[in-house]
Amino acid sequence: MRRPACLLLFLLLTGLCCACFQIRDPEPADAVSEWLQPTQIDILLTNFTTAVERLNPANYERCFSGPAYRFVPDPTAAGTTAVLFANWSVSEERDYFNSLRRRSPATPANRLTFTSRRDQFFTTDSAEVSALYQLRIVQQDTAFRPTLLEGSIRLVVRRRNNEWKIAGWRDQRTTTARASWTDLKKYFISH
Repeated sequence: MRRPACLLLFLLLTGLCCACFQIRDPEPADAVSEWLQPTQIDILLTNFTTAVERLNPANYERCFSGPAYRFVPDPTAAGTTAVLFANWSVSEERDYFNSLRRRSPATPANRLTFTSRRDQFFTTDSAEVSALYQLRIVQQDTAFRPTLLEGSIRLVVRRRNNEWKIAGWRDQRTTTARASWTDLKKYFISH
């Protein structure tokens, strides 16, 4: 008598447990995060580049180091709007980037390349990365016409809890023939 009752109780409990847990379909491959833990500066730059190219605001924001972060614009591009960049922080990075994303095609086709890169370490946990950049931007706001941005980028990077983050960014125009990243930020933060 005991054995059939135990078997019945076991089947009843198993049935109830199965009802508690629902099997779901796997997430599509494009929903998988492209983020790699930035334990090296190269990985941080890969995350940054991928976020810019694919217009991924969550991963873009993860590249920066919170309240101490500052962006220093190219002085000629900032021009009379230099006050706009006076307290530029991660919040403004997020706002400009989301504005750009809203005005871009659903499938972004941006290309970011760095050349002539030099790393200068201050300590084992802080460095400055200098490079020339070329950013080909595809967006749909016809009032902003540049499609190729060029300049010099200087990133102050710091490691904390074994993850590298961007703590500071200085943009510098390298030619008057092309717009710089400052021009892009200036336009999309205010439009």
